[in-house]
Amino acid sequence: MADGRRTYRTRQRALIEGCLSRHADRYLSVDDVVEELRADGSPVGRTTVYRNLEALAGDGALLKATAPGAGESRYRLAPPEPVGQLVCLSCGRAMPLDCHMLVDFAAHVRSHHGFAIDESRTVLYGTCDACAKRDGARD
Repeated sequence: MADGRRTYRTRQRALIEGCLSRHADRYLSVDDVVEELRADGSPVGRTTVYRNLEALAGDGALLKATAPGAGESRYRLAPPEPVGQLVCLSCGRAMPLDCHMLVDFAAHVRSHHGFAIDESRTVLYGTCDACAKRDGARD
């Protein structure tokens, strides 16, 4: 770690990582992880879950996203190849945003606005098709 602290692999951390790996295509909140662990018969305190998620995110093992206006951070395992992401605000599902349009947009922003976008950290929030259909949302 950059600050010199050692990261220990505890039983709680292993349980949290296991929970995240079972939901690898979704962002989970601290409370989501706590509920999942309790449902599996492994009660881990909210503070312990939060600290471990923050440490794992700091180590680069997790991606952390905070939806605008929600204020609550959500976490997921970092994919092997860094790409942008689409995140559903309703169900938390994350989908890769590996699209030439993002590359074109990043090039436009760089040349016209003098700003370099880190495409691997780009997150677009919205509603996935399944949630839109379920909620009766129309285009």
